[in-house]
Amino acid sequence: MSDFPLGSPEAIVLDGANGVGGAPRRGFPDAGLSSALAIAALAVAVVLLRRSRPAVAVALLLAAVPGAICVLVLRADAPLKRPALAREVSEAIEDVHTAAPWPETAVAVVAEDDDVLFPVGRYAIPARPPPAAGAVRLELRGDGLDVECTTDAGTAVVVCRGDDE
Repeated sequence: MSDFPLGSPEAIVLDGANGVGGAPRRGFPDAGLSSALAIAALAVAVVLLRRSRPAVAVALLLAAVPGAICVLVLRADAPLKRPALAREVSEAIEDVHTAAPWPETAVAVVAEDDDVLFPVGRYAIPARPPPAAGAVRLELRGDGLDVECTTDAGTAVVVCRGDDE
């Protein structure tokens, strides 16, 4: 995985916008601190605007550079990286759907990790009926979008495991 909070396809699928703050899945950044910084920035902009309009424009442009680099280059969903992200997510969904073809076949998710395959499994199998006779019993395991599904010979449970490369 990338060190950048949203630098991998897994981070985009799992953390989405919450990953921007560098604290994926741990909640939102402190609202008080964010509000104080925003008010301070607004006050500085008002003071600069009263003194020199070109200084405000330069300050705004400089402040926008790091965010633009993150959004346009570093994120896994940056414009040039979107086709690869879409392909990787689609392949993961197809791999799960091939092993457990819902709605053609009844599928019961009997176990899943609270990780990347949880949302992927929700796309592939949106309904979660209780295990029924003849249903494909499915486990979703792992922390990556590179999915491989196998059937456990002893339990007849299909285990789809995702590895983070």
